[in-house]
Order: sequence, then C-alpha cells, then structure tokens
Amino acid sequence: MGFFDKLLGRSAEPEETELAFPDIPAWISEKERAIHEEADSAVRESRPRVCAALQEMQGMVDALKGAKPEENVVLHPKLLRVVEQGVPRYAAAMEKTLSLSVSEVPGEYYDGCVELISQIAKNTRGPGRYIVNVFPGQMKEIRIQTDVIGREVNAISGVLAKSREQSGWVDEATETHALLLAKKSQLVEIQLQAAHLAEKNDTMAAELSALKHDLQIYMGGPEAMEYDALMARQAVYGGELREADADYKQILSRSANVFRKAVHICEQSGDTETHALLKAVRSGLESPSSVERARGLAVYPSLFPRLARMIRENDTLIKNKDEMALFSEQDAFIVPLTDAIARAEELNTESARVADDLSSLSFVGKKAELEEKIHLLTEQIPANAAQINDIQDITDDIRASVPEQAEHLRLNLEHLAGEGVHVTLIQIPDFS
Repeated sequence: MGFFDKLLGRSAEPEETELAFPDIPAWISEKERAIHEEADSAVRESRPRVCAALQEMQGMVDALKGAKPEENVVLHPKLLRVVEQGVPRYAAAMEKTLSLSVSEVPGEYYDGCVELISQIAKNTRGPGRYIVNVFPGQMKEIRIQTDVIGREVNAISGVLAKSREQSGWVDEATETHALLLAKKSQLVEIQLQAAHLAEKNDTMAAELSALKHDLQIYMGGPEAMEYDALMARQAVYGGELREADADYKQILSRSANVFRKAVHICEQSGDTETHALLKAVRSGLESPSSVERARGLAVYPSLFPRLARMIRENDTLIKNKDEMALFSEQDAFIVPLTDAIARAEELNTESARVADDLSSLSFVGKKAELEEKIHLLTEQIPANAAQINDIQDITDDIRASVPEQAEHLRLNLEHLAGEGVHVTLIQIPDFS
C-alpha cells in the first residue's frame, strides 16, 4: 500500500490468484504444512525461554532449601516455625512441578505451560503462602519467572488460535473439494445408468410391439379357432351344469320341510331306526358329490314305507300339493333326483373331457407364454421410465448444489490464501 493510500485510508487492490481445481489438494497440503510450521516455529522460539524460566525457578527453590532469614529482620517465632516447616514442603512440591516435561508439540506445549502455571500458583497458595514474608527475594524471582511462562502462554495462545482457525478452513476445503469430486463421479454414473435404461426401454418397446403382433396373429390361427370352440363347449356345459344343479336343489328344497318334520316326530316318539334312515338320506342328498347323492338316494326305498306311514298318521306333515306329489309314491321322489344326478354326472364327464382336450392343446401354453412376456414388459417399461425420472431429479439436485459448494470451497481457499488475496477457481469439473 502506498503512502497516499495509507494517508487517505484507501484499501489496496486485492491480489488475484487462480487455482485449478485438480491442483487444489496439493495447494491445501502446502498451506497445511505452512500452518503447522508456523506453530512449530513459535514453539521452537518460546520453549527455550520457558525452559530457562524453569531452570531459574529450580535455582531459587534450591536456594530456598538452604536459605536463612536475614539477621537484622525480626520475625515472630510462630511465623518462623511455619516457614521452617513450610520450605521443605514447598520445595518438594515445586520440584515435582518443575520436573514436568515441556512438549515440543504445539498443543501439548501450550497445555503443559498452562499446567505449570496452575501448579506453581497452587504451590504458592499452599505451603509457600508464608514463605514470601521471610524470603521475599527468592519468591519474587519465582513470580517473575512464572510471569515469563505466562507471557509465553499468551503469545503461543494467539498462534494456536490462528492455527486452529486455519486448520478448520483446511478441513472444510478438503471436504468440499472431495464432495464435488464425489458428486461428479455420481453424476457420471447415474447418467450412464439413465442412458442404459433408456436404451433398454427402446429395446423392450420394440419387443413388446412384436409380441403383441405375434399374439394377434396367433389368436387368429387355426389352433385359436379350435381353442375357442372348446371354450364355447365348456361354457355350454358349465351353463347346463348350473341348470341341472338348480333343478336338483329345487327338488331338495321341496322336500326339506317334510324331512324336518319327520325328524321331529322320530325324536318325540323315540323311533331311532327311522331317524337314522332320514339322516342317511338327507346327508347323502345334501352332499356336493354325485356318488354321495346316489348313495343317499339308494337308502330312500328303505325309508319310504316308514315315511308314508308317518304321513298317513300325521295330517300336518304334508302342507301343500307339491309335497303331496313328491311323497305320494316312492318313484315320485327317486326318479327326478336320479335323473338330475345322472345329468350332472354326464355333464361333468363331458366338461372334464373338454378340459383334457384344452390342456393337450399347445395353443394354451404358447398363448400363456406370450401373454406373460407381454405382461412383464408392460410392467417393466414404466418402471424403468420412473427410475429414469428419479435419476433426472437427482441430476437436477446435484447441478443445483454445485455453485453454492464451489463458492464455499473458494471462500475457504481465500481464507487460507491470506488477507488481501482474491481466489478464482478454474477447471472446475463440468456438471452440465
């Protein structure tokens, strides 16, 4: 800064420094070395003065151990006894304190000096409290040397504070530089991943289109016509089975009230044989199995004479013409149910035969295979597209964060460069 700049209070133009991004780690390492060297140098300069002060104090302690009060000084006998007893204790405490090692490592050196001052003060407040009244010269010299150490502590404290501050900038700059490199690597990686997914989606879209075309052609071929015909027959059998089952259940529903009343009469009269026959007929007929239904119906001839007697003896057992017609004679009940069971059995057999024919068609497996592939591709393509969108969001976040982090790095480097230096970063990785 020139004379007139100082006179007028004008600031000097900042020194411009360009730093290439790849060179930053080496530049930081050099600054870090200089920071440590400055602290080490301060300790190298300060330590001899502290060691000399300790030697001086050791000399004073040695002198105290053999010192006698001046003859022309009148001392109270009690004070004299206290001092005579206190000097050995004080000397022992001080020798223990002065034997503490003084490290050459800046932080340890500072802590050691602070500990020395603390222990010396403690010794002085303790066994050395009354010694100053008898040996003021020696105690004054110890206090002077203690002040020497105190001044060194104050001086090294400023150096260490600056060193800690600069070390913090070193750590932040190193971390931010590494973070930017990591983000660049991440950006390259996810962009490659997005490109791979996009290429994969193009391939799968073409494959999906071809599969749909193949399925459309296959569904119009001769095997499909045979398949459709079998499916139509199976649908017819299914409808007829439902009708046959409905007819069968309708007959059962017409008989349910009569059977229920007959069971009640058997329970009241204690007719266990008829009750067992009623139970065998009902459980067989109410089974979903055609075999069980036929077995239940086969018991009915043994039941009918007993049931007919009960109907004759109980006017309330039959309540309408439908029930009267159903139980008027044995075949009135057996024949329609036998026909319904046989019809259902026949339809089940035909339906099973059609199912076998369907299962033997290669068309079914080929159609299912094509449809499964189409289904998988139909799900995977949008899933990949969603992943590509997520990658784009991450890419946008990375790009948006780079300017702020780069500026944070620049400011940390500027702090390390020193006052009056403006740092410009060049060759920053391309995040576009």
